[in-house]
Amino acid sequence: MTKLQDKNIGYVWLNGDLVPHELANIHVLTHSLHYSGAVFEGERSYNGKVFKLREHTERLVKSAEVLGLTVPYSVDEIIKAHELLIEKNNVKDAYIRPLVWCGSESLNLTNPNLSTNVLIAAVPSMPRSFVEGINLHIGRWRKAAPDMMPTQSKSAAHYNMAITSKKEAKSYGYDDALLLDYEGFIAECTTTNIFFVKDNVLYTPIADRFLNGITRQTIIEIAKELGIEVKEERIKLEQLEDFTGCFNTGTAIEVQHISSIDVGNKKIIFNDHKISDILKEEYSKVVRE
Repeated sequence: MTKLQDKNIGYVWLNGDLVPHELANIHVLTHSLHYSGAVFEGERSYNGKVFKLREHTERLVKSAEVLGLTVPYSVDEIIKAHELLIEKNNVKDAYIRPLVWCGSESLNLTNPNLSTNVLIAAVPSMPRSFVEGINLHIGRWRKAAPDMMPTQSKSAAHYNMAITSKKEAKSYGYDDALLLDYEGFIAECTTTNIFFVKDNVLYTPIADRFLNGITRQTIIEIAKELGIEVKEERIKLEQLEDFTGCFNTGTAIEVQHISSIDVGNKKIIFNDHKISDILKEEYSKVVRE
């Protein structure tokens, strides 16, 4: 199997320099490697332009600040670095990963001498391999309460539970897990936000207990512009049978149908794709404007 590091993807922007991809390395004692003290973004460029780059960059910097990290570059400098990287790599359609992390100066949990580092990598977008209609099961791990972890910081620490939950879902023959919040309400999928449809109205969980995704926000904006009513509320598992449609959203997948959710011994099927098809088409237009 071809490894990511074996792909010819040109350069990585690393702390102000363009470094050949194969030489963009960090030390094994890197603090964030041991303690999850990193924040990142998932972005996509379409025809050389990163969709909502400023919003992603502002969130990156804010995510770092929440963890007590001071990013040594301004939002505008990071935006220019994106543009330079895309031009240098001659890549038009790409998945882009900015990352902020603590250096290797110390293995103490905290140390004022720890450096804050920034990289940006751009991997050419691959043909879509996502299942069109995915099947979910209910993950056994719940999202932490909002007073336990900073929910709106896109921190690597959040992804431990997400990865564990997705691996478990895959081992049971599902595509992904549906995660509940600390009170048992529906939150999101492991790395994507979720929407439901009933009577041509969109329902989605209130994004105050998990990351309010930029794709999620965009879909809500598009829906309202199209005159589709959107309701953000707490949603219980018992309500799933009331919905006729279901889909998830994220930078990588854009808009993806959800075919079923298994709740206990019962499979709930979603066959209504009318609204999600409309939103999927409109989103595809918006990101390429």
